Amino acid sequence: MNAIAVVIFSGNTSQTAMGDPLVVTSSKANSLRYSPVVKAIMNSEPAVVNIQGNKTITSTSSNHGAGGKQEVNGMGTGVIIDSRGYIITNLHVVQDVSKIEVTLADGTKTEAKLINYDPQTDLAMIRIQVGKKLPVIPIGSSHDLMRGETVIAIGNPFGYQHTVTVGVISALHRDIPVNGSQEYHDLIQTNADINPGNSGGPLINIDGEVIGINVAVRVGAQGIGFAIPIDAACEVMADLVSDANPSNPDLGLSLETIHNEEQTRTRIARTTVSAASSTQPDLHEGDVILSIAGQPVRHRMDVELALLEKRRGEEVEVVIDRQGQPVSRVIRLEGRSPASEPRVTQDVWEKLGVRLVNVSQQALGDGAETYTGGLKVLEVRPGSPAERGAISPGDIIVGILRWQTPNMDAMQWVLNRDEFNDSSAPKFYLVRNSEPYFVAMKMTKSNAR
Repeated sequence: MNAIAVVIFSGNTSQTAMGDPLVVTSSKANSLRYSPVVKAIMNSEPAVVNIQGNKTITSTSSNHGAGGKQEVNGMGTGVIIDSRGYIITNLHVVQDVSKIEVTLADGTKTEAKLINYDPQTDLAMIRIQVGKKLPVIPIGSSHDLMRGETVIAIGNPFGYQHTVTVGVISALHRDIPVNGSQEYHDLIQTNADINPGNSGGPLINIDGEVIGINVAVRVGAQGIGFAIPIDAACEVMADLVSDANPSNPDLGLSLETIHNEEQTRTRIARTTVSAASSTQPDLHEGDVILSIAGQPVRHRMDVELALLEKRRGEEVEVVIDRQGQPVSRVIRLEGRSPASEPRVTQDVWEKLGVRLVNVSQQALGDGAETYTGGLKVLEVRPGSPAERGAISPGDIIVGILRWQTPNMDAMQWVLNRDEFNDSSAPKFYLVRNSEPYFVAMKMTKSNAR
């Protein structure tokens, strides 16, 4: 089968400075030069960021020796999805990068933090904090794309910041094998030039809306690039945002994103708490969510972003569309209380000081083939055994002592073993930045029992 190269990292390249945003005078606005393509770029470019960082790779070159380590420079692109600085990019752009450097369209440089990621779709969420509200990328839809329609890629190819390329949608629903263990599904194919450094950047339509996240190119070809459809990316990002929220606030609603010819909207599929509950007043199946806490809602991702920095017990205004009429309701965010959490979640938090989420074997990378899965750390409690053991968010716990921990049931079983509870410093096996690692976590009697 023909190989596909994922655009990940390149060697040293020169960088170009991003100039001031273009100011359109009235004479230019009336000129034929002020084309739909120009308008689309100006509509979306302020929310596109360039990403730069260094990573260590294992080299098989004779210059470095088999298995030797080599530092390489890498670059990529991202799009701002929330004015607080939350950004979508590809996982392969930021994975294993010790310092994620981000440059905004106005030239501001800052560092980003990796918040959460999904190895199966190669998507990641990072965050920057620059002390101001940031422009947000206009989000379109990929449900009604047409072959031949004009699309534009904006990115950081070979370090040339904010480069734009124009093409068309060449094909839809492409399944692309990358290697023996990974395959991208249902991608958009485009002939807009995509190069190393475009990964994680937007593919936009003629209205300046992002309709895909650029991810791969065909080896040895010209004009064959691929992007993740934005509808699928938004669903993945909704889950990443939800998992990254330590407070876990809950509206008590099951939501679904729907698409039609006119617009994308999120509606209530069913209620998950009693309709008589004071926390969920008069919300019904079929109601369309228009906004939460003042933030407009189209995709389910918008819901999770609106709740991201909220806490249990807070009240938020929810505006719905009910049969064409706007209706406002106030909901108290409940979430799962500690008493209603699974016992293992409480035990892990009390004994170890971490909150965990299951991840598949694919998330572990090539250095941990013997493990069937693991538990990714989302939060570390200050002063806990996990903090003392230098465990960090993003680490994946794959084993403790002589047992694997592919899921929470296995973790519960280990925590109940006498061998674990009698040990003052049980050994924890981790995957950190795709590399095996272990720590001896020092326990106290109150932690271990």
